[in-house]
Amino acid sequence: MNPAFVAASSFILFLTSPFDCRSTSFGKVICTPNPSKHRSKLLITLTSSSSTPSSASSSNSPTSNTNDEQQQQQQAEVFSAWNMTVSDFFSRSIGTWKSQRSSHNLAWAHFESVNSDIVIESLSLSDSEVIEICEKYDTAMDSALCAIRMSWEGTSDWDEDEVLKGSTVLVVVKNEQGGDKEGKLLRSEGYAETIPAVGEWKMTEDGVFILNTFYDRAAAEERIWFATKDLRMRVSMIKTSAGTGVLNASFSSEIRQHSPLNATI
Repeated sequence: MNPAFVAASSFILFLTSPFDCRSTSFGKVICTPNPSKHRSKLLITLTSSSSTPSSASSSNSPTSNTNDEQQQQQQAEVFSAWNMTVSDFFSRSIGTWKSQRSSHNLAWAHFESVNSDIVIESLSLSDSEVIEICEKYDTAMDSALCAIRMSWEGTSDWDEDEVLKGSTVLVVVKNEQGGDKEGKLLRSEGYAETIPAVGEWKMTEDGVFILNTFYDRAAAEERIWFATKDLRMRVSMIKTSAGTGVLNASFSSEIRQHSPLNATI
């Protein structure tokens, strides 16, 4: 037995026990009761062999194995956006989201807070709207990877009486050279201007979707990523058409909406 363990054990007994105790060799501590309270002698033996079987049986117990399996399962379920493809990104985006956006208009030195409900639906590549958008931009259907319809409705603290509402169809198109890492995003309607728009997208290795869209009077840059499977982050900038100045910068957090019983982030 470790001498330090014996010494420490003896010290604890001397402090806490009502007996008169002394240490002996071979890891033994002999304690004699106070004659006024006890008439017997107590012998306490501290050996390492008494604890070894217990710990060994504990590590091999069914409960321990069950806990190990649960820990392994929890580790396997840990979310990671690493090497996420653009198809995975849009597939995970399907659903209803509650968005809170903080926006800074640099031109007017004005802050704005917008709360929105966003609904993202998957569309078949054979959908008539998807085909129409691809034809409008002379895009071959076999280069389309996926398509969604995104609708939003919200309010701004800048003008509480105004309802911000809209809908757009997005078609993700791959480049021949870029494969599923970069390509074009076709829109039935843009964000900065309510006209059809084409954006250039790419996916980073750590799962960030980067989108650059150029309009006649402005340019937009967005970075969107999943912090968890039910929490998306979005950073957006509206720039001048030449890209030399920033007109508006915003940050959004978007939380997937579940039923009350299953609401987790």
